[in-house]
Amino acid sequence: MQDNDFLDPKGDIRLTDKELIESPELQELAAEVIEKHKIELGPAQVGYLLVYPNISKQRAAKCMKATREVKHYSGNDYLVEVSGELWDMLDNDTRKMLIYHELLHIDPVFKAKNQEWKMKIRQPDFSDYYEINDTFGNEWYKTIQATASSLYDLDPKQESKVKV
Repeated sequence: MQDNDFLDPKGDIRLTDKELIESPELQELAAEVIEKHKIELGPAQVGYLLVYPNISKQRAAKCMKATREVKHYSGNDYLVEVSGELWDMLDNDTRKMLIYHELLHIDPVFKAKNQEWKMKIRQPDFSDYYEINDTFGNEWYKTIQATASSLYDLDPKQESKVKV
C-alpha cells in the first residue's frame, strides 16, 4: 500500500482520494437546461457525476466522451463531471449556466454514409459560447472563479486560472 492509497468504508483499497457520485439533481437541472435552450443531443446518453472533494482546485467541471468500457457498463456516451464542493456552494442559476456550458461540448454527429452516430467533443469554438456571454453575460463564470477562490484560498493569479 502506498501513501496516497487508503481504505474506503468497506475496507477496499482505493488508489485516489476522489469520490464519484451519480447526481440525480445534476441530471434534473441538465434536463431543464436542455429543454429551455433546445440543445440537440441526438441519441447521446449523458451521465452526470459530482467529484468530491473536487476535480481539481482550478477545475470546476468537465465534459468528456465516455471510454468504450464506460459506454459498455453504463450506457453513457458522455460524462459531465462537476467539482462537488464547488457545486454545493453555487446558487441555482450559476449551476444551470455551468451545466449549459458543459452541454455545449457534446457533439453527436450523424454520418449518413454509414448511417451511424459518431460521438464527438466540441472544443470551445467561440460562436457557441458567445451565445452564453451575449445572452447571460459572464457573471456566472466570475461567480464560479470567486467561489473556488474562496473555497480553496486561491490567490488572484490562481483564481483567474479556474476554468470550466
